[in-house]
Amino acid sequence: MKLLSVGLARAFWFMDVNELNPHGQDLFTHLFPSFVGDYKFKTYPAPGQDFKDGMKFIGGEFVKDDGTVIGLNVTVYTNGISADTFSSTKDSEDFLKEALDELPQIGFAFDEEMVQRREYNSQVTVKFSGRLEYLNPRLLEFANILSSVSGGIKFDTSAIELWPDQTILNKPVNFSFQRKSGDPSDSDRYWSQAGVPTDVHLKLLQQLEVILSKPL
Repeated sequence: MKLLSVGLARAFWFMDVNELNPHGQDLFTHLFPSFVGDYKFKTYPAPGQDFKDGMKFIGGEFVKDDGTVIGLNVTVYTNGISADTFSSTKDSEDFLKEALDELPQIGFAFDEEMVQRREYNSQVTVKFSGRLEYLNPRLLEFANILSSVSGGIKFDTSAIELWPDQTILNKPVNFSFQRKSGDPSDSDRYWSQAGVPTDVHLKLLQQLEVILSKPL
């Protein structure tokens, strides 16, 4: 398996955001100007806007320890902060830690204990050698039946979806693995989503590749 691209690497830290501002300072005066300047956001909140979908900071830059500059989007909600990069969830979390650790230096507050839980959304495109029809050869039989009632159009197994228990309140995103949209049926490019850190996601796909390397 080979990683081709990272479409989304989201880390969401759940917390009571009001606790970051115990003295009720005006954010547009005391926080946002430096935050926007430090991370070079091209789009950011302005007074009077509707923030029911969160305060969005778009088109920013985060400089990693090795000097690499990566794209960054951030959304601040009442119940947490979401950071999106397009490299890895580790980079997203490194940003959150850096940005939040700086808050006490400018009159705000942050402590790791404020983070109640963490959630992730990792989306990647990979080159994959396994074959989805090996998951269950009986699906080929049904695909042929479907083809016969659809004017001979070829159908094949092109995706796997695994959902968490939908009755759980705090559930991760669905695991999805599917042939890249628009690719032919013999393509070896696949898009995948998982509610885990990017490095864990890639290890899961390596395990899936082994499972799908030979028929049952």
